Amino acid sequence: MKRKELLVSFVICLSVCIFIACSTNKKTIDICGKTYVYDKEGFGSDFIISFYEDNKFYYYEGMLSSYIAYGTWEIKNNIIFLQDEDPHFYNSFILKENKLIWQENTSSNFLYLKISDGDTFSEADENYISTKKDMILNEDEVINIYKIYK
Repeated sequence: MKRKELLVSFVICLSVCIFIACSTNKKTIDICGKTYVYDKEGFGSDFIISFYEDNKFYYYEGMLSSYIAYGTWEIKNNIIFLQDEDPHFYNSFILKENKLIWQENTSSNFLYLKISDGDTFSEADENYISTKKDMILNEDEVINIYKIYK
């Protein structure tokens, strides 16, 4: 009987630990489907990063750039890692209060626009998205662009 109570207690503790870990992880993965805008000047227009729900992303440094980055993102220890299709470009951010904070020590920086450690990107609100919808591409549009240039 004592063994059964001990087993039930262990299972309950394990379940609570898993639940806490999953709910903590959900809070950090709140970037799916969101777009972030560089808080400083982009390369001729806004510099935006959009995250898709299948762990893909794209960024566009601005209208003077011919480069549209596309790649994968993942979260490790509350740091968001972006890896472009081009292996020379990788960047990392910390998400804090709807802002991405760029981490220089684990990043290669961007192609045209060189940003500084701690520079931020703010989450785009609905008004921004509706007025800049020509700049914000869905994943199919990005994939089609890549097919043309590959």
